[in-house]
Amino acid sequence: MLFRLLRKSLRGRKGRIALTTLAVAVAASAVSVLLNVTLDIGEKVGRELRAYGANIIVSPKQDALEVEIGGLRYAAAAKAAYLNESDLPKLKTIFWAHNIVAFAPFLSGTVEIGNRPVLLVGTWFDREIPLPGGIRKFRFGTGNVREVKSEETRFRTGIKAVAPWWQLQGRWIANPTGEALVGSALARRLQVNPGDLLPMKVGGLQQSMRIAGIVRTGGAEEDQVIVELAAAQTLLGLPGKVDRVQVSALVKPDDALALRGKRNPQGLPPEEFERWYCSPYIDPILFQIEEALPAARAKALRQVAEAEGAFVRRMNLTMLLVTGLAMVMTGFGVAATMTTTVLERRSEIGLMKALGADRSQIARQFILEASLCGIAGGIIGAAAGAWLSRLIGTQVFQVPINPTLITLPFTLALAMAVALLGAAAPAAQAARLDPVHTLRETL
Repeated sequence: MLFRLLRKSLRGRKGRIALTTLAVAVAASAVSVLLNVTLDIGEKVGRELRAYGANIIVSPKQDALEVEIGGLRYAAAAKAAYLNESDLPKLKTIFWAHNIVAFAPFLSGTVEIGNRPVLLVGTWFDREIPLPGGIRKFRFGTGNVREVKSEETRFRTGIKAVAPWWQLQGRWIANPTGEALVGSALARRLQVNPGDLLPMKVGGLQQSMRIAGIVRTGGAEEDQVIVELAAAQTLLGLPGKVDRVQVSALVKPDDALALRGKRNPQGLPPEEFERWYCSPYIDPILFQIEEALPAARAKALRQVAEAEGAFVRRMNLTMLLVTGLAMVMTGFGVAATMTTTVLERRSEIGLMKALGADRSQIARQFILEASLCGIAGGIIGAAAGAWLSRLIGTQVFQVPINPTLITLPFTLALAMAVALLGAAAPAAQAARLDPVHTLRETL
């Protein structure tokens, strides 16, 4: 009997049912978009943000006082410390090796050009390096052993990957030992162009390099001469050495656990330390880099890392607020539609109660109507949300977003919740109607 009445009600009020279903579908699509974007966009936005530079600097552990003036670094030669270039592949052996998307080593020293000191910097431009493969095991104080399998055997990295925004007039270096890039500010002072010979004095010896290109970066590099790392090592007499490494890593914004670990990771309880170590916060990655390179100190460029975290948090908060607003408005819409339905069906409700229907039976009919609208709206909204997620990914973030089936049950559950909450008050109102007064009004 109940389902026959429900079927008759749905057939007779197709317009209002469609309107209610559409309202629920709007909220469900917002929920679907929020879940799909939140689950998939964090890493991809992080990769896009990595195009704006490194967020970690790795340098030697040293006690020597080092001063930088006008882009030139001064340190006591006898106390200067360096990292070994051969150790750099170990950066891809840490627990979060897959989050190390690029790195570039540097070696710098002062040369003389036109009787003026100029900083000569060597780096990798585009280098493919071999990686140790296999399975790496990480043991924790809890007794747990976590395994990380490395699928990569080769890794391409260098300054082109770390700093893709560099603008070049001319070309990249083709002859690693005889060509150089010159910063745009330095090139203006020296009045040189691509193709010119650049004479320099290194350690009292005269050297010349062909200018392959003029580089514009907006940073200190515009006052430097940039060469291949091997060339700098030869010119400066430091074979196989680097003085710092810029690392570009994917990280997640800090939360309460990250902040506790930042203060004293070794002081965390074993379970918390394992969770902290196995989470891609900036500090565990720094910790793991120093484990892989014991002679190194890893330091976060906090301004970059915090800006990335703030951006992701604000993006998620904005989407959460929009979704919450859509759900609230949908709840009001369902309530308004159901209230109108109650008013339209007063005589029918009064007759049903006069024939013996109790309050629960009356309320159940409206709840079932709302449930059907919630299910239909949830399915429609989930499909629309998947399509909108792809559209937002390609049009707003310029990265594809892949909707996942895991969002479907959450979307349906929230759609049902919105529909039922919106129908609760009208259903209670219908159950409270007095059949005597209702039937008298219709006569």
